[in-house]
Amino acid sequence: MGMILENIVAQMLATSGHKLYFYSNPARTDASSRMEINFLIAKNKSSNRHNISPIEVKSSKNYTLSSLRKFIEKYHEQLYIPYVLHTSDLKEENGIVYLPLYMTPFLSC
Repeated sequence: MGMILENIVAQMLATSGHKLYFYSNPARTDASSRMEINFLIAKNKSSNRHNISPIEVKSSKNYTLSSLRKFIEKYHEQLYIPYVLHTSDLKEENGIVYLPLYMTPFLSC
């Protein structure tokens, strides 16, 4: 189910005019730097800081955000708003915005 939702989100983001990027650090020897982010979208206008929004897509109600938290810690100066697209309600918690999947087309960066 996760791969299907990721493809749906990719289509919605691309249709909304976003260029899509993916981040992966498959560090085999250092588990603390191993991470994968489903999508990165950038602001339309570049500035020196706060340009990138990482997006994680979650298909179930039970999930972890270890990669997103590592990414935020490592690249906090370049980040705009971190998002989690999930099957639950809208909320903001610890600087992360959780959006229901149907709100994907309304993401702006």
